[in-house]
Order: sequence, then C-alpha cells, then structure tokens
Amino acid sequence: MSAFPRKDPRHRIEHCAIVDRDLIDRIAKLGICPSLNPGFISWNGSNYTKFYGERMKYFIALRSMLDAGIRVSISSDAPSGPVEPMTVLDAAVNRIDRNTGEPMDQTQRINLDEAIRCYTINGAYASKEEDVKGSIEVGKLADLVVLSRNPYDALPHQIREVKIEMTVIDGIIEYEDSSS
Repeated sequence: MSAFPRKDPRHRIEHCAIVDRDLIDRIAKLGICPSLNPGFISWNGSNYTKFYGERMKYFIALRSMLDAGIRVSISSDAPSGPVEPMTVLDAAVNRIDRNTGEPMDQTQRINLDEAIRCYTINGAYASKEEDVKGSIEVGKLADLVVLSRNPYDALPHQIREVKIEMTVIDGIIEYEDSSS
C-alpha cells in the first residue's frame, strides 16, 4: 500500500480467523476490512480449542477488532460452513460450541447490535456497496428478512431459535417459510 497508494482501497481478508494483538493493530492502521464467520464457533468450537489452544484468545476476535475501530464483517460462508444466519449471530453474541455446550473465549463476545451491524452495514461497506445496501433506506436495495420474533426480545441464548420467515432481495420475495 505504500508503494501503490490508493484512496480508500478497503482491502479485505476473508476467513480472518486467527490473529494476535499485533495483527489486529496492523489491520486497523491499514483500514483493512476482515470478514469472519463466527458460526464456526457454534459448529466446531471445541475442536478449534483442542487444536489451537491459547491462540483461541484471538480466534474470530470480534470484540478486539471492533474495539480497535476495525470495520469487521461477518458472514455465513455458505455453502461450506454454518449457513443459518441466526446461528452466526448467536455465535457472535454467545461464543458457545452448540454441540458440546463449551464456551469459547468469552472476552471476544459482541452484543446483538454490533453483530447485526457487522452482518449488514459493515458487510456492505467492505464491498463498497454501502450506498446501495446494508441498511433499509429510501433508494437502497430492499434486501431484508422477516423474522418469527424480535431478536431483541429474546434472551441471548435464544437468538438461534428465532426463525427466518421470509427473505426479500431487491424488493422481491425470494424465500417464504411455508410452515408458518
């Protein structure tokens, strides 16, 4: 970036899962937009702890990245990883391996507001699309979901139980749960 400077390049690091304090500081300084899938914590967290040990302190380090001012985005990493969006939000907020019940480093938890922002506005920012998506505003694409209940009314451990009843992409219903 020093040799070929550009205004607002927004370089991304996909799967930026294992970092340390120095790397977080460098990412923040360079304005890099890391993309993470916290769903892997709920899916397989205990195995990551087994193999990565102390490095789990900075595994999917959402809290540390946000505190450093990094515009981190989260995703489902479909189709290779946990794809249910509420599972991803649950993992960001709770950091629990849902197969074993084992908590992963709780210091990296973020709140629901932060998780939704990472999933929506920050994701659009990372792809330089914040003018057309990432929030529900006049003039932007009407990409949204209808949920079975308000996730803010759920206890943190109940977030993953909130169901997606409808998905709307650019104003067109692309998915509708037939069971509701």
